[in-house]
Amino acid sequence: MQKFHKGDLVHVAKNLGPCMSHFTLDVDAIVIGSYSDQFGGGGTSSYTLHLKGPGKSSWYEEHQLSLIEHNRIDILEQWEAEEKAERDMKSDLNWIFAHGPEVLESTHGATVQALASCFGIDNLWGSRGEGFVWHQNAMQTMIIAKPFLEKGDKDGWLQLCKEIKANNRIHKDVETAPHL
Repeated sequence: MQKFHKGDLVHVAKNLGPCMSHFTLDVDAIVIGSYSDQFGGGGTSSYTLHLKGPGKSSWYEEHQLSLIEHNRIDILEQWEAEEKAERDMKSDLNWIFAHGPEVLESTHGATVQALASCFGIDNLWGSRGEGFVWHQNAMQTMIIAKPFLEKGDKDGWLQLCKEIKANNRIHKDVETAPHL
């Protein structure tokens, strides 16, 4: 029998075991659903959660979760609104270049995407949605942007991006950022 249901507020354990040490732990989350809820079948002990802060993540096991309160979908709506506000702020070029050192120290995905979009990469994930492609594109974007972020030089960045586009160094189907 399924222990948690969509909207339940749970807490993720502090120790998920060695196989899940890279997962977010010791955080509150809202249950999105079990595997069975989402895809059918009998998988009722593995869950997709919306973690406070990082967002959605799957494969959390029932024994790793503690119920705080049933039916708190209202909290999920609040978290999503806060996350959207953060994405909107951190994808604004004026904010990005006003906070260059902070951006370089701890880069938000929305910031990287905003920078990459300036020179024509509208999807860091590439055509197949692969994480290693996102990572490669994000790293290359940040390498190119670093001197402009250090100086807070938005105008210089936009000029470089304009030149990249004009020189056709990048194509819509390219899977990686341009190598300059």
